[in-house]
Amino acid sequence: MQYVSLQGTIGSTIKVISFDPYLVRFTLQTTIQNYNCLVAKDAFNLMYVAEQNAHIAVFGHYNRRSQLVIDKYYVRNAVSE
Repeated sequence: MQYVSLQGTIGSTIKVISFDPYLVRFTLQTTIQNYNCLVAKDAFNLMYVAEQNAHIAVFGHYNRRSQLVIDKYYVRNAVSE
């Protein structure tokens, strides 16, 4: 299993794609490319603290569909307008 650590911004709205188990997805935009990310661990908290264009650092691994499955994340600052 290949683990990766990335930093970037949340490029899309955070969408709930499954309720059992609770699973959310978003697009992570870095300076190099965009990544499709899935979060299962602590997904409720991600929905609460993060929003589009927030800076985020993630640690995770790729699944068979080349999606980045997030194991740990840190939202550096929330967007306030």
